[in-house]
Amino acid sequence: MLSRLRLVVSLQLAKAYRLGVPVPAGRIVRVFNLNSRLVYRYLGALEGEGLVERAGRGLYRVRASGRADAWAEYVLSQVREGVHAYFQRVVPEVYYYLAEPPSIEWLGFAERRLAVVDEALRGRLSPPRGYRVVYASLRGRRWRYSWDLGAAVASPEQALADLLSHDPGFPAEQYLLLNLGRLDLAEVARRATRRGLARLSTFLAFLRVATGRPLPQPFNYLALCDDRVLEERLGEYVSLVFGNGAAERRNL
Repeated sequence: MLSRLRLVVSLQLAKAYRLGVPVPAGRIVRVFNLNSRLVYRYLGALEGEGLVERAGRGLYRVRASGRADAWAEYVLSQVREGVHAYFQRVVPEVYYYLAEPPSIEWLGFAERRLAVVDEALRGRLSPPRGYRVVYASLRGRRWRYSWDLGAAVASPEQALADLLSHDPGFPAEQYLLLNLGRLDLAEVARRATRRGLARLSTFLAFLRVATGRPLPQPFNYLALCDDRVLEERLGEYVSLVFGNGAAERRNL
C-alpha cells in the first residue's frame, strides 16, 4: 500500500505515461500542496529503480518498459472513481482543473461542467458528454486538488473568470452578485479573456447604474462595458438585479 504522497506522485506519472506526456514536478507540489523535498526524494527513488527518467528541467516521465507498464497498471488500479470518473482515471490533475466555484449547488447543476485542460493534451482525450472542455495554457492559472471532490478545481476567482470567458450559459452573474464581498474582482478581471472581461465589466456597470451601489475597483469597468453584451443579457440583468428588491429600495 502506497502512502498518500507516493500514491499521488505515482498516479500523476502513470496517467501521464498513458497519455504520452511528462509530469512537471513543481505542479505536483503546488496542486496537491505537498512537501517539495519529499516529492523530489520519491522521484529520485523511482529514477534509481529505473522506473522514471528525467524529460527536461523539472520534468519526469515513466521509462517505457514491460516493468514500467506493469507498475503503471498497478498504480492506476488504485484510483477511486467518483463523480468525475473519467478525469480521475485518465487525466493527471497537474494537467487540468474544473472551473467550478464553491457553493454553487443552489444554482442547480450544469448540463455540462467546464474543464480547462492543458493544451499539451489536445487530441489525446475523449471526455464524456457532460463536460465542456477548453484547451489552454495553464501557466499562471490557480487550481488545487480537492480531496473531498477527488478532482482538480480552480480557485474561486479563476473559476469565475473561466466561466465568464467560456460558458455563456452558466449563471456567473448570479454567483457574482451574491458573492461581491468575497471575491477579488480585480483578480477575476486579470484572469478573464477579452470576452470574459467584457461580460464582467458590463454586469458591474449595469449594477452600478441600476442600484447606485458604489463598486470601487482598480479597473475601469464602466469604460469596458460592451453594448453587445448588454443587449444580449439585459433581460437577464433586469430580472436578476431588480428581482432582488433593488427597485423597491430606490422607489423605481
